[in-house]
Amino acid sequence: ELLQGAEQCFVWRLRIPFSQIDSPRNYLSKLMKYERLLEATNSLSQLNEFAEACVDSWRRRIDFGIYNLTNPGSITTHQVTEMILRHKLSAGPFQFFASDSEFMQLAAKTPRSNCVLDSTKALRAGLKLTPVDEAVDMALRNWVAGC
Repeated sequence: ELLQGAEQCFVWRLRIPFSQIDSPRNYLSKLMKYERLLEATNSLSQLNEFAEACVDSWRRRIDFGIYNLTNPGSITTHQVTEMILRHKLSAGPFQFFASDSEFMQLAAKTPRSNCVLDSTKALRAGLKLTPVDEAVDMALRNWVAGC
């Protein structure tokens, strides 16, 4: 509603932010600290790339509009935990809820939304976004603990 009729603006969509810096708001940090995890497939946004893509949108004078600034592709919770173990950032093993309903009964305060956003429009506009599996691997390879 707020942007209705506003033709010259950007809407930049972020999805599950992560970076190489350990932080309570970082998706990777959360996975390393939670007792049990929910298996899900999602889009993720590497924070530095998200910020650079926002600035580049303006600098490059790309068309105004809605852009999904997520790293291309999708990734599962299991794939991320396997990368964490490979980089020796957790001793593991990671424990997973048996089902979504078990998660909702035992852990969730509010329902979760899992989704994959299409970043094709951003890529076609020339914005630089690393494929999600590479971006996660790079963040874990350059991990800065305890910030």
